[in-house]
Amino acid sequence: MLLVERHRTLLGRHASLQAQLEERERRIRELEEQTLDLNQRRLDVGKRIDDLLAQVDQLDSELVARGG
Repeated sequence: MLLVERHRTLLGRHASLQAQLEERERRIRELEEQTLDLNQRRLDVGKRIDDLLAQVDQLDSELVARGG
């Protein structure tokens, strides 16, 4: 009887660990997706900043050319 109870206990523990592992794998996939999204946003923001700086440089050049 003790062996049967121990086996049942271990089966329950195994199922619990399996569920935890699946949840962690799901969370990892979710975080990887968020990381990709945030990296893309960072690249987009960097490009927008570069574009704005180019516009500022061009306006500055135009002001200098006008003698201002």
